[in-house]
Amino acid sequence: MNRALLLCLAALLPLSLSFARPAEPPTVTDLSGKTHALASAKASVFFFTSNECPIARRYAPKMRELSQSYQPKGVQAFLVNASGADSAESFKKWAGERKFSLPLVKDTGGKLAEKLGATLTPEAVVLDASGAVRYVGRIDESADALDAVLAGQPVKKSRVFAQGCLIFSESPASPPGGGQGATYSKDIAPILNRNCVVCHRKGDVAPFALTNYSESKPWATMIASYTQKRLMPPWKATPGHGDFLDARWLSEGELGKISSWAKSGAPEGSKKDLPAPPTLHPAGSWALGTPDVALKSPKPFALEAEGKDVYRNFTLPIDFTEDRYVSAIDFKPENPGIVHHMIVYVDLDGTTVARREGKDGQPGWSVSGGGSGIENEDWAEGWAPGMNPRRQDEGIAIKIPRGAKLVLQIHYHKSGKPETDNSSIGLYWAKEPIKSIRSVRPLGNPFFALYPNKDNQEVRAEMTLPVAVTLREILPHMHMLGKTMKVWATLPDGTEKKLVYIQNWDFNWQMSYRYAQPIKLPRGTKLNLIATYDNTTKNPNQPSSPPKLVQFGEQTTDEMCFAFLAYSRD
Repeated sequence: MNRALLLCLAALLPLSLSFARPAEPPTVTDLSGKTHALASAKASVFFFTSNECPIARRYAPKMRELSQSYQPKGVQAFLVNASGADSAESFKKWAGERKFSLPLVKDTGGKLAEKLGATLTPEAVVLDASGAVRYVGRIDESADALDAVLAGQPVKKSRVFAQGCLIFSESPASPPGGGQGATYSKDIAPILNRNCVVCHRKGDVAPFALTNYSESKPWATMIASYTQKRLMPPWKATPGHGDFLDARWLSEGELGKISSWAKSGAPEGSKKDLPAPPTLHPAGSWALGTPDVALKSPKPFALEAEGKDVYRNFTLPIDFTEDRYVSAIDFKPENPGIVHHMIVYVDLDGTTVARREGKDGQPGWSVSGGGSGIENEDWAEGWAPGMNPRRQDEGIAIKIPRGAKLVLQIHYHKSGKPETDNSSIGLYWAKEPIKSIRSVRPLGNPFFALYPNKDNQEVRAEMTLPVAVTLREILPHMHMLGKTMKVWATLPDGTEKKLVYIQNWDFNWQMSYRYAQPIKLPRGTKLNLIATYDNTTKNPNQPSSPPKLVQFGEQTTDEMCFAFLAYSRD
């Protein structure tokens, strides 16, 4: 027995790891009360997970498959819930829905994860028969480690970086000096209220709630990591390059408070310091109030438990026998756990009515990579978590011409169990006289080639405005290899206006940015775009192994280079 590991495991008595006598090997007691001796197996693997981590949900089938494959070979597999936000009962339900048949262990306080070296969910830890940790890291490579241990061979990669949700440890890494560290009540709650709880609340689109201390504490390490990397809040536009509504860009001071709080063990502080909760519309309701028309697919869509993401288009049941003018479009995801984002397209020819049911017998039709599949379309409105619906400025409207159809596209993530969804949109008619129509046109370049194993490859685009317009909104768009995008305007007099700058593109957060003050662009204004791409193995989002030549296309593994401009003509 590895003495160091024995001593580590001996400290885990509250976590159902116990000893009959100090000289005997450690045992694990699962949630059913059954005790398992670690030395009785040729190897052991601990799969760390949590109910609400989206990546852990997506890896559930892989963890189940590995446990079923290796248990007959003499491997003991355990599914460990390492989230303080999940109760033992909710963990049992989660595992049952995903048809796990391996022992379930609840890691209260993250102590087991800390002792075994696991830092996030999902992650695997492989031990040999002596109890020595031989592998920690990504679920995908744990099979190679198990094969090596079973064959009595060295494990080639003992630590493999994984992506997921960081596990919070109850033990402070660096206690605050003199009691001056940040606290939830005084420092963190105001930040979360302003930037996070509109989505992170029960019944809304985020996978877990952050509306109070007990909800927020288990995610402290995760919050600190994601905010430092600016993965959260979901806001990619860099300050100083356009002034946008609903901006959620944390200051360096706010990032410092979050980091200090997490490292201090996430102290609560005095309840007297708690700010008043934000005023929000009820979770799951229409943010703009009851719409004039609510629309959804005539039938719900059934999503499989496992596999790749799905982009599904639904022709909505409404006929436009006359031109209609829309002030706002709101979105209501029925199943927030699987809906990533939604877009409403206007099928100008109305031809998609024939595609209301796909060849698979389900409503709508599927596409790859986000293209609509509509030959003659207009982009009407889009939504992703964190975006607030707003009405157009007075006198401005979105036009839906007579004979057109509306198509709702939904990007679905799979959760590890079968799901259904029938999300809806709400239309708000323009009531005041219409002065101008809001239109959307792309600034982009479809003629480029991204060579394999090259970083910082530039794609440029430019156009000159033939008429004067008022720019109201901008939506940058690239695929998996995208890295940065900068868009600016040069007026006829030489004045330069910065329109948007994305320094760290993320395909998962394709957001539309509405200007706080619409920008007047006179005729003759030149619009410029520069985007950079990383087509190397160092790109964590690289979809091809090995990297290949990539050109313009609709598939996710292809690329695009666009900034969609929403404007009205003056």
